[in-house]
Amino acid sequence: MAQRTIGILGLGIFGQSILKGLKDQDVEVIAIDDHEDVINQYESIITTGVVGDITELDLLDAADIGNCDTVVIATGENLESSVLAVMHCKALGVERVIAKVKSEVTKEVLEKIGADLVILPEVEAGMSLAKMILFQDRIEVFQLDDEVVVVEFTVPSAWVGKSIRELAVRDQYQLNIIGYRDAEEQPLRSQLGPDFVWPAEVRVMAVTDNQYLDRIQDLLD
Repeated sequence: MAQRTIGILGLGIFGQSILKGLKDQDVEVIAIDDHEDVINQYESIITTGVVGDITELDLLDAADIGNCDTVVIATGENLESSVLAVMHCKALGVERVIAKVKSEVTKEVLEKIGADLVILPEVEAGMSLAKMILFQDRIEVFQLDDEVVVVEFTVPSAWVGKSIRELAVRDQYQLNIIGYRDAEEQPLRSQLGPDFVWPAEVRVMAVTDNQYLDRIQDLLD
């Protein structure tokens, strides 16, 4: 598989967090920010660092942004800048453009002009915190979009010793099983067939809809 190239436009707190998350991955990173000291701070992680304005098409082109598989527009402070950055990235042929925004209005605008994914970090963090409080840490919830979530929880005692087929988890609980971990922080085991029998104490990971979270809560009571 060819090495992927990721672009990050703007190295504020959000952009820096993404950069740190990519640190040990086998990807090339092109980062653009208007602060030279920030670019220099991460020179060991960045493949190509450019100091400049992310709204300038010529600068993005010269930085080779058009060769990125994915570009994250990580600023979100200014609607005009975000709009221009999205439009320029798409004009340069970037397949997947992700943008951070601060309001629903901005989200709608960027979606209309071609952004493939628009996220509101503060809103999503608040939703995740609300779910953490609601489920008292027994269910970890990772919001994928407005409706779909990834959940992780300790296997219910009622599942132990029974197979996925026997439990019919998709029909009964609207859960699409991704896999399981032997314990928290352990690697995810994803090769599960319908005859897989649930052992005790493992951590289950699955995809479901927000509206069905209460069913998982009921399972754990």
